Amino acid sequence: MNSKSSRGKTKVEQGGESAPRLPHERDQSSDSQQTQDGNPPEVGRKAHEDVERGVVDTDRGPPSDRVYNEKLRR
Repeated sequence: MNSKSSRGKTKVEQGGESAPRLPHERDQSSDSQQTQDGNPPEVGRKAHEDVERGVVDTDRGPPSDRVYNEKLRR
């Protein structure tokens, strides 16, 4: 049984050895969602503040997908 302090911590192994986390493993792991003092990380606080202020998402995915689908996809 896991101890309370080790629950939710993503551990990555490759070939029996420890390996660094992939970006999505860092982002989605519960232990990455708060700092040692129990507060959300700065990037999370900033994102929340931006949403509350109505800041528009500047993700480049949709425009890139549109150009790809219109011009490059065959």
